[in-house]
Amino acid sequence: MKKTLIAIAALAATGAFAQSTVTIDGYFDRGYVTTNNSNNTKDTKAVGSNAGTTTIGIKVSEDLGAGLKMGLSVNTDWADLGGLAQGTVVAQSGAFANSQSFAELSDAKMGTLRLGTINNEILTAAVGVAAPAFSTGVGSAYSSSWSTFNGYGTGSTGLGGIVNAPTVGATNAGVRGIRQANTIKYVSPNFSGLTFAYGFAPKNDVSGTGYTVGATDMSIGYANGPLNVTYASIKYEVGSVTPTSATATATAAAGANNTHSLLAASYQVMPALKLHAGFGASKASDTAIANSTSSQFGVTYVVGQFNILAQVAKVSDKNTVNYDRSMTGLGVDYNLSKTARVYARYDNLNLYSNGTDSATGGSLIKRMAVGVSKSF
Repeated sequence: MKKTLIAIAALAATGAFAQSTVTIDGYFDRGYVTTNNSNNTKDTKAVGSNAGTTTIGIKVSEDLGAGLKMGLSVNTDWADLGGLAQGTVVAQSGAFANSQSFAELSDAKMGTLRLGTINNEILTAAVGVAAPAFSTGVGSAYSSSWSTFNGYGTGSTGLGGIVNAPTVGATNAGVRGIRQANTIKYVSPNFSGLTFAYGFAPKNDVSGTGYTVGATDMSIGYANGPLNVTYASIKYEVGSVTPTSATATATAAAGANNTHSLLAASYQVMPALKLHAGFGASKASDTAIANSTSSQFGVTYVVGQFNILAQVAKVSDKNTVNYDRSMTGLGVDYNLSKTARVYARYDNLNLYSNGTDSATGGSLIKRMAVGVSKSF
């Protein structure tokens, strides 16, 4: 009798969880990179992720029937492989779940609702459409060393998911919107190649460490056959209280707003040749942050097991000092399989292309990296 009950319980448990799946996926990247800066004190040599971001993700999904699913995605990025930090965590500063992480409820006909710290649509447009081969590594127009936007962002080290506003100048290279904490986002189903998304993160207009900048995030895209076109934007809105905590924001005037937008496109001309481009703009109400426009053009060419990558980008800055900037990125991949490769990357960054560089400014940067990567 006892064995029968155990068997029945086991069958019941198996039936209850038969439609749930747990998936572990990710990307591993290690390479050697040298940085040659016009300020020699900033020359560096390091081992790290140079063609993308090393990350591991845990995905859980349960089929509830009638086209309804519930799930979650928890992702962790890190620069070294020495273990994950535990204890006090400030602004997703390098511990478990420091990357995109959210819960979601999806319906096959109605779309998907997500809640958590979710990647911005403009990030997806920048690295998935405007420059699909470079990701956020060396040679990218959306890296931590060079970016197409001015003003507020969420991509600074130690401030992941929380808005900050670095000063734009000869020693800075713009900002990136990566992901925003406290986001509620809707993602539509695919309507014959057409999709759209809308998300927002409410601002907390309070003094001290509880303060956060609000964000509104959206995109509309069309992907069908060889053509992929996406328009994305994100608007940051500062509350009436001037922030006092560096973990909330570095510099943001009370009541100010800052909008980034990007029109990105790629076209598969032939199986071996893809062209891609992007046109962006930053507009800020805060006069301390310059408006800007940007453009980028790139190509990916496949020859046997080799991928040859190239792109150029420039930003026209409207600041009184006029900190225009430019970059060139080159890359070669030797594909060992569909998920493994040996790569080489190079970029030439100019953070003040119409000004005079100095040893203290260090606005001229050249990087070269070689490494290996594996997706799983």
